[in-house]
Amino acid sequence: MNLGEIFLDSLIDCAKMLPLIFLTYIIIEIIERKADFAKHGKFLEGKFAPLLGSLAGVFPQCGVSVMSAKLLEKGLIGAGTLLSVFIATSDEAFSILIASDKRIDILPLMGIKILLAVVIGYAVNALVKKRIVYDKGDTFGHEEVCAHCHDHVHAEGKYAWISKYVLIPLLHAFQTFLYVFAVTFVFGIFFGEEGLIGEEKFTEFLSASKYFGPFVSALVGLIPNCASSAVITSAYISGGISFGSMFSGLVSNAGVGLAVLFKNTSKLKRNLLILSSLYLIGSLSGLIINLIV
Repeated sequence: MNLGEIFLDSLIDCAKMLPLIFLTYIIIEIIERKADFAKHGKFLEGKFAPLLGSLAGVFPQCGVSVMSAKLLEKGLIGAGTLLSVFIATSDEAFSILIASDKRIDILPLMGIKILLAVVIGYAVNALVKKRIVYDKGDTFGHEEVCAHCHDHVHAEGKYAWISKYVLIPLLHAFQTFLYVFAVTFVFGIFFGEEGLIGEEKFTEFLSASKYFGPFVSALVGLIPNCASSAVITSAYISGGISFGSMFSGLVSNAGVGLAVLFKNTSKLKRNLLILSSLYLIGSLSGLIINLIV
């Protein structure tokens, strides 16, 4: 096994993705700052809340999941609406997939996630009825809902646009590149043509993992960090996990929203119920996809 060759091949493959990942983050940053839904959570009220929440959640960022967690804490939205946002959220998956040769898989991924999010959202809101009163004074600025992404880059002064639309997207792109490269390199060491395990045994592993893979992937997805969605998606691109297993991990992954939710220790029982629901929904839906596809 030639580690240098595996390293170089992985580096070149991932470097090809970097420009497109960077461009994607620039577009996402512009939309996030200009879109009205990044300024307030009013769209999450009313009978269409789960539908609009799932559509907003599927947008490639984690700001909406953070915002929805804060709205739930204030009693302004129902648990079903929160779940619709969490299920639809995919964090770094969009930017990684769009820059890969499996970009076409974005369509079934997002489509099924939206459908699942809407069904679960309405079902839970119907079961857990709660009178929601929206406070028109509540606003959620871009820097507030995305503080976890921007606290390391200051955007002030005459050249603030450079920080907002160049440095922040570049930092995101580089972080994502490192995640993808790390996963690609590790898979190359173990499962490449000259890897420690080899392609034949890896094929056998994939065949068996259709049953337990979704449960493992969904567990990884519960980690409240952008890295978990990046690792799951990178593993799929590298051929390490199936589409169903990737789907499981991205359904259970709610970005930093879960971390915000668990800051309220007085609602631990409720938070654990939401967490376990996400895990079960992600695991079972991914298993069904693996059995069908």
